[in-house]
Amino acid sequence: MTSIIADLFIIIVIGWLFRKYRLVPAVAENAFNQYLYYAALPALTFVKIVDTPLKGLGIDFLLVNTLPIIALMAVITGLWRARLLDWRLARTAVIVAVLGNTVYLGFPVVSMRFGEWAIGYAAVLGSIQNVFIFTLGFLLINVICEGSCPGISSLKRIVLHNIVLWASVSGLIISWFAVPVPGLIKSAFSYIGMTTLPLALFTMGLNLYGKRVSGNFRKLSLIAGLKLFVLPLFYLLTAWLLGFKGGAAQVGYLEACMPVAVLNFVIAKEFDFDADLVSQSIIFTTLIFFPLLYLYDLVMRLVL
Repeated sequence: MTSIIADLFIIIVIGWLFRKYRLVPAVAENAFNQYLYYAALPALTFVKIVDTPLKGLGIDFLLVNTLPIIALMAVITGLWRARLLDWRLARTAVIVAVLGNTVYLGFPVVSMRFGEWAIGYAAVLGSIQNVFIFTLGFLLINVICEGSCPGISSLKRIVLHNIVLWASVSGLIISWFAVPVPGLIKSAFSYIGMTTLPLALFTMGLNLYGKRVSGNFRKLSLIAGLKLFVLPLFYLLTAWLLGFKGGAAQVGYLEACMPVAVLNFVIAKEFDFDADLVSQSIIFTTLIFFPLLYLYDLVMRLVL
């Protein structure tokens, strides 16, 4: 695990250094993000899902990768109803605490830890989770609202532009019905997808440059606790109750442990969340995620 963490950290630091010493211009960050979001990540996700036999996963795979998210959303909603959480914080947490960085960071982590085959499972479970987050989660943020809140049109705009989600849905349909994919398309997507993992980590380093974590420690601790401890715990409990073990269970667990996703910042802007808090939570949870990987790996080997 030390070598994996070192590899991840080195690539991210290189990206940070490139940005700090202006070896890449500021506009490069946006260009890399656009390429990853609209080309590399959808291509990799599509190819890996198509190559994953969905019918062999079973109902336990679906339940273990959705029930913990539903449970955490229910806990946050319950805390708000009990007046233990401010509605603005609860509204933010119900999305931010469950929408993890399962692609930019999750794909490289599971690939390095288990091998290329793991990306297929990660892509499938990420697709399933996104469907729940963009339905149940966004229903809840319209419920957790004590003021004027953005309407459903903002959700439509985010979903329509979520190319990774649509690549996931397409891959799921093609894999389930065993629709043959032309060799030329699959080959081209595979080559594009091969550029994803190192570039995603490098771009994370670019994104982290110049950002600070200051203030909001109580709120940051709450979001980090929910995302990095409570959600993985719910996953382990669900897997234990269902007797779900093996490679697919381990991949799902590590994906559940991922820090807050960068996509949350886009959502924060659209739905009037505390954008500064969301930005800080992305940095804070990413930084403390790396030392926690040792703990996650130990628990995974003992339980799953």
